[in-house]
Amino acid sequence: MEFGFERRASPRKAKSRLRSLLGRPPDGKETRERLGRLLPRLWRGAQVSVRRIVVEVHPFAPPLRFEVEPDGVIVVRGDAGNVGPAYHDEVNARMAPVLDALDYGWDGPAPDPRRDALAWLAGELRRGARRIGMLSQRQFLVDAAVLTALGPRDAAWREAVLADPAAGRDAFAWWERGPGELERSRALLAMWHEVPWRAPLDAAERAVMTQVDADLRAARAAAPALALPYAEWAALVGHLGDPERAHELGRRATGPATIGYRRFAMEVRLDAGWSITLPGAFIGAWQDGGARYVATDGARVVEVTHLETSEPDSATLLDATPARHPVIELAVTGGRHARAEAYDEGDAHVVHGLVAVAPHAATVTCTGAASDEAWALATWRSLRNAP
Repeated sequence: MEFGFERRASPRKAKSRLRSLLGRPPDGKETRERLGRLLPRLWRGAQVSVRRIVVEVHPFAPPLRFEVEPDGVIVVRGDAGNVGPAYHDEVNARMAPVLDALDYGWDGPAPDPRRDALAWLAGELRRGARRIGMLSQRQFLVDAAVLTALGPRDAAWREAVLADPAAGRDAFAWWERGPGELERSRALLAMWHEVPWRAPLDAAERAVMTQVDADLRAARAAAPALALPYAEWAALVGHLGDPERAHELGRRATGPATIGYRRFAMEVRLDAGWSITLPGAFIGAWQDGGARYVATDGARVVEVTHLETSEPDSATLLDATPARHPVIELAVTGGRHARAEAYDEGDAHVVHGLVAVAPHAATVTCTGAASDEAWALATWRSLRNAP
């Protein structure tokens, strides 16, 4: 189920008498051509191709889609569940000059997006959904009854929304279409789902964090009284390397920084049924043509490799690769046999683990400081294979 935008628009003027007599419907092809010419001029960012017409309304919502039916009726569809009901307000406002230029009008009365958003949220809770409006494919391990786009919620919140849907307003980042609201919503959603809460490791992370800073600046300039997450903003600016401004922003904070799913651990699904638990601040990628998964948070590194064998016994599979360093832990749980070794390489402390779930085997190497050994062992223990 989605909380979406779907409206139809038709010509305001009645069909001509001749066209009515001949039974011809409006020319859908001509309408599409006119829409394709008008939309990029009146709505920045519109993309028109032979196959589709789309516009980005919000960076955290799927593109708004346009279709023109054979009779010339324009159908506009979008999904606002990730961002909130102001999405509807934005589409209606931005479409007004487009429809005027086409001499079109919406069919039927306008829906009430705030009422519909709350009803959709309550419906999702009623059917037992735990992830509602979540943007990221990351599987965060959060002990909460519900995960919303704006953070975890407990069972009491869920029951309150079921009793009175109006209590769920705080699950939506873009509730009103007022000054600074769009920029604030973009920043909040990026903070919850994308910001790693450490110094950026590459250009892409720096771009995300810089955009959040720019959006919060714009929101404050547009509406100085708008509530903004100053504690998190200060932390982000500090990670971007501006301690003086971070201090100034931190003085406006009313509490500690709590926003951010990437403060939690996450389950990373690897190939061949393997999964591992890593801190949310880690970023990873397959290397060497997909032979090795490497992830890091800038201070620690995790490498995972796996292989398939014909050996049916996990203990035999583990023993086939003798330990090369001091063994610090052995574990046998059902069909899972595992061993962890530790050693130092210069200033780095390395925990190397082998896990066998016959006929599958995998290794995980965690590199960090000596104080990271407990984390490294927990990471090794989390490496599992589930067909």
